[in-house]
Amino acid sequence: MSNHIMDSLYGALPLCCLAWRIDGQTEHRLQASADFQFGEAYPGFQGHFPEQPILPAIVQLAAVRYLCECALGCDLLPKKYNKIKFKGIIRPNERVVVTVDLADGAAGWHGSFSLRRPAGEMVASGSVDFFNKRDMDFANT
Repeated sequence: MSNHIMDSLYGALPLCCLAWRIDGQTEHRLQASADFQFGEAYPGFQGHFPEQPILPAIVQLAAVRYLCECALGCDLLPKKYNKIKFKGIIRPNERVVVTVDLADGAAGWHGSFSLRRPAGEMVASGSVDFFNKRDMDFANT
């Protein structure tokens, strides 16, 4: 996908995030969750797949990043996703709960995530490492 398309998909996430919250926090850990609902008009469904739309995996990972940025209050860049398992599909207008459990490390944030239906059925899970975008901007100057 082109950067322009990815920017528009990511830029539309605030409209799909119904609510987010901090579920727990210590000095070096943070747990957060958010409720998402991707309407039929969400651009991620276009062409994926005609007459049987499903939310692309890359958008699911973008929702994880969006929640982390909201909870941490900073822009993040994904360094690595690991052990990702996609166990279900998300169709238009279905609600999904995204949860993250993050730890502050020397090289950024590391944590686990899950996407579940409101009844608890697992849709996706994995782990992620993020750089703080501000730190990367300083490193490149």
